[in-house]
Amino acid sequence: MYRDWSPVVTRASTEKIRVEDRLAYWDEYNATALIGLRTSSLSEAGLSARQTNIALRDLYLAEIEGNDHVIERNPTLVRRFPKESVFACHLAKGNGYFVQKGSTLTVRAGDTIIYDTRLPFTYGFVSDMRQLLVEIPASKLMENWGIDGASLPLKIEPCSAFATSLSVELRRGLVECLRSPNSESVAHVPAHTHTVIKALASSVLHGAASLDTSIYHVLAAKQYVATHLRNADLTPAEIAEHVGVSVRHLNRLFALEATSLAEYIWMQRAICAYGDLRALPDNVTIGEIAFSWGFSSHAHFTRTIVSRHGATPSAIRQQKRMT
Repeated sequence: MYRDWSPVVTRASTEKIRVEDRLAYWDEYNATALIGLRTSSLSEAGLSARQTNIALRDLYLAEIEGNDHVIERNPTLVRRFPKESVFACHLAKGNGYFVQKGSTLTVRAGDTIIYDTRLPFTYGFVSDMRQLLVEIPASKLMENWGIDGASLPLKIEPCSAFATSLSVELRRGLVECLRSPNSESVAHVPAHTHTVIKALASSVLHGAASLDTSIYHVLAAKQYVATHLRNADLTPAEIAEHVGVSVRHLNRLFALEATSLAEYIWMQRAICAYGDLRALPDNVTIGEIAFSWGFSSHAHFTRTIVSRHGATPSAIRQQKRMT
């Protein structure tokens, strides 16, 4: 009746490209797969780089490795290759610097830079590097990460042992998905990633005291929801039992995100169902999609989709046919 949604994975490497053609090849690939930019390198061996890109339901990920190089997105490239996105780049290896809006930020392994791709920037790596990149629509910045655009660029440098552990958790989740994009990792990575980045950003904007170790309960709950979302009988009590805390405590934690555990379950079902409405062929009916994501009532499905996406399921289907 339904099929599990599979991520779109693309890869690129300069390894088999002639040295004199590598920069042009890299820029051409990125213009299609990620963002329009101009790359330069002072290395005698030329640019040595590899990249993996994965498109999830509501998240775009990339892993980039290479030698020392500089990427630039100047005003001309911003106009030529428009991008309505925000990037969070976690540097897993190396050292570098980031320049945007008159600010120069030094970046070391373990740091994360969040920045607006609609504005020109320069990102330089002064050593061998590896970074994990998360892309979201600029319009979702406050909703997903709790950040106002005026706060960007934002450098997240872990300020405590707990913040460092969260940074490691961010890296672990992204690498798990990028290296082995199975159905389970693909399902829980978006919510996991948003929760960790939002907490880390809050620690910079509001101080280390804003971090609460209970975030691990939230992460565990969201992962359980993601992997059991098709179960129509999934309940907050079942999730709380798995996490090892009370439903009341979990609801207090989810209230910090202006929702409840039950509301979060239905929101995630609506996100997944919307993806199917847009992706699955018309011979899979709206009713079948609703039932596959745990909706037993057509009226409830329609209300949830309209509340989340501003259009009825049939209207979303119609939009898909027109694109």
